Amino acid sequence: MSRPVSDFPVSGEALGRIDVAALALYLSRPSLALGVYPASPWQDATGSQGTAHGGETGTADPRELGERLADAVRRVVGPHRAVAVLYDGSPGATALLAAAGRAVDAEVSVVVADHPDPHGASVAVPAQQVLALLGGHHRFLLAEADRLLAPGPTASNPAEAARLPDPGPTASNPVAPDLARTPLVRAAEARATQLGATVILTADGCEELLQSGPLPVPSSRTGMRATGRQLADRWQAEGVAAALADAAAVLGRGARARRLRARLHVALAPFAQALGEAPRVLAPDLRAHVEAWTAGWIRRLAECLAGDRDPVRAYVRARMARFAGPLPAAVAAAAPVPRASPFLDPGFTAWALRLPPDARYDARRPTPHLRRNGLLVSLVSQAARGALPTAPPPAAPITVPGEAGEYPLCRKLGLLTPGDGVPVDAQARLAVLEEWLSGAERVSRPDRSGG
Repeated sequence: MSRPVSDFPVSGEALGRIDVAALALYLSRPSLALGVYPASPWQDATGSQGTAHGGETGTADPRELGERLADAVRRVVGPHRAVAVLYDGSPGATALLAAAGRAVDAEVSVVVADHPDPHGASVAVPAQQVLALLGGHHRFLLAEADRLLAPGPTASNPAEAARLPDPGPTASNPVAPDLARTPLVRAAEARATQLGATVILTADGCEELLQSGPLPVPSSRTGMRATGRQLADRWQAEGVAAALADAAAVLGRGARARRLRARLHVALAPFAQALGEAPRVLAPDLRAHVEAWTAGWIRRLAECLAGDRDPVRAYVRARMARFAGPLPAAVAAAAPVPRASPFLDPGFTAWALRLPPDARYDARRPTPHLRRNGLLVSLVSQAARGALPTAPPPAAPITVPGEAGEYPLCRKLGLLTPGDGVPVDAQARLAVLEEWLSGAERVSRPDRSGG
């Protein structure tokens, strides 16, 4: 379905190039809940977001993990000579920083993503402890979601006290709305700019790609014990639904068992978040279009889960679906300070998909979070492992600019129907779309749509 904005009484050349039907897909449940980029919102763009494709066959050697990640860092950094790493203290971000320090012959700055934890404490404090134990010489600044800190001394230059540049609007990305450019990332961009960085490395995709997935089918009594421990960890970390989805992996490897396993996975965490209805605030015909697209996306997801005889590989491929296709990488590359994740480098992803299931879980670690991220922890030096957080970092709060019921450009395009309330998650997304549309007049029609 294509519904050009020219069907509505809208003025402005830039808005006339927006495909409203494509823009509506950003309010689908897969996009709202999982961060999926559905399609380019520009007219005449081709392609859409799909599921991750399989790559090479065979088994990868986990002992190569550090060097493979370092190679990916070199590829994504390319000619950049001043590199920043967005750091939240997690095993993935710590592994990335360690790899960047080894692989990049350039200045590496550390931008610590800071926000209060559920108890009001700064999450940057333990992050600094990890950095101190990790070693190396890095410049260091904080990035806060709610305000930009007054600049203070850095590790390498105590006299540095230049004022932070304005992080700028989110509306300038020429490819598509930047769903990952949260207030925290905008603050990090400002810090990275202050440090002179021309690219920001992120750990996006690390857990989806390397974390332990569904239970491998046990082949011995020892394997049964390990499977039981892993199942208990998944239950403790993500709840009974996730544990049931894990247990589904031991049902067998025949086609019928794979289809049953796929249905269970789709119905339970994390994919179940994508099964809800589209917001009723969407215009009726667009809502029907979004629901039809969502049904197709869910069907392709189930096919991805059922199409691989290896349950762990199938699950990892499905979790990588929100990163698949050209849009996410193109959008991140077009940000005011380009972002890149070495974990999403195609060569690294193809290799990591072949890692054996038993390498993804490390029963020697003290907590479920660290055991389930055993591969990432293995990339961190022994000195720093004891300071890694024993649980996932708290999520940054969702910020919803403006008042519910506004979004004049979205309403002018006919995206919304008047009168209905807007759910909070849709409010946050509509604010992103509204700001992107407000900047569309300043964006030339991109040669590459990213779609």
